[in-house]
Amino acid sequence: MVKLKTGIKGFDDLIGGGIESGSRNILYGPPGTGKTVFAMQFLWQGLCEGETVAYDVMDKPFPRLIAYFKSFGWNIEPYIEKGKFIAIQAFPHFEPYPKDPRVMYFSLEDFDEMKRIDRLISEKGVTRFAAGDFSEQLFALYDLKYMEPVEDWTINWCHYDNIVNVDIMTAATQKDVATQRATDLDLNKAHNIFFFRFNEEKCRRELRIVKMEGCEHPLGWIPFKITSRGIELLKK
Repeated sequence: MVKLKTGIKGFDDLIGGGIESGSRNILYGPPGTGKTVFAMQFLWQGLCEGETVAYDVMDKPFPRLIAYFKSFGWNIEPYIEKGKFIAIQAFPHFEPYPKDPRVMYFSLEDFDEMKRIDRLISEKGVTRFAAGDFSEQLFALYDLKYMEPVEDWTINWCHYDNIVNVDIMTAATQKDVATQRATDLDLNKAHNIFFFRFNEEKCRRELRIVKMEGCEHPLGWIPFKITSRGIELLKK
């Protein structure tokens, strides 16, 4: 399988050149620890390499996401116009606010519609797909009997259509049994898992490669900072 670079200097060397095409990846940790920036930087790297990418905007109006990209010097608007950046949104849409004509809306509760959107993304030649920001509590709202085939579909979809799928999951501060079961399902199905945290003692963000298939990688926490150019690794 081809490995796709993350665009994070030094990080790709730690994971054997990048994230393997066809894999399902989870970015997991508390709010503000760098998960979304990691996903955005990964998509931007794909755009710079001429790839077509997609993003499930989920928790933001699309113009805010565009502005967020721009804050790092990543102007995605020309790529949107060319059809190289495809936006979908599973987040509920509320009247009277207008739908964004650049976004394909769907409901997480409609499995058939979700599969249709995924196949449409594949037909457009997407190589990188990011979704977020999900919360652990959100997964707990759905019956596991519903979520398990959704997870299995996602794994098959990204594998057979050679897409790197990256899901952003925000950790809950408190977990009940339903939340833990839903999280366990998601993490157990993933090929690769990256944990993020804020190290209070050293006052810095850190990430750890918990699981990565077919790749020798460091097991400890890796310090990094978020700059105006995205994520940069720090020396320990």
